[in-house]
Amino acid sequence: VSVPPPNTGFVALAAGFDHSLGLKGDGSIIAWGRNDIGQTDVPAPNAVFVAVAANLLHSLGLKAGGSIIGWGRNDYGQIDIPPPNLDYVSVATGSRHSLGLKSDGSVVAWGSNEFSQTDVPLPNVDFVKISVGGFYNLALKNDGSIVAWGDNLFGQCDVPSPNSGFID
Repeated sequence: VSVPPPNTGFVALAAGFDHSLGLKGDGSIIAWGRNDIGQTDVPAPNAVFVAVAANLLHSLGLKAGGSIIGWGRNDYGQIDIPPPNLDYVSVATGSRHSLGLKSDGSVVAWGSNEFSQTDVPLPNVDFVKISVGGFYNLALKNDGSIVAWGDNLFGQCDVPSPNSGFID
């Protein structure tokens, strides 16, 4: 599957399992690829998005006002953003769960919790970046350290020492 024309004006991308999202400079999202669960059906109004995230069969878009919109598969509540749905600055998706980073530096997690991937470790403060694997999460603190939680079958949550000096 190729990128739908016109293939210009993109400012951000997200790759799901079998689908992709492109965020245009005008705040709209172009989605393509597998769509058997609605993972490429961007809800209307398709405008004022500032970030996108995609994973297995669901997608998230962050609006300019700080709210999150989700679409696609929702059998684990992975697109049911907990209230209050405001003040988000970043979004990330896992296979069956999602994360949002709030402007106050806290992380909100929702969806499947089969590997404790929605149990954000305490203290839930001072986070500046989030990233999600299939069933685990990474979050960068403002002091340059990484916090990891969720499925650790292959040591993916064992941050090597020294856990400091990370910037992105």
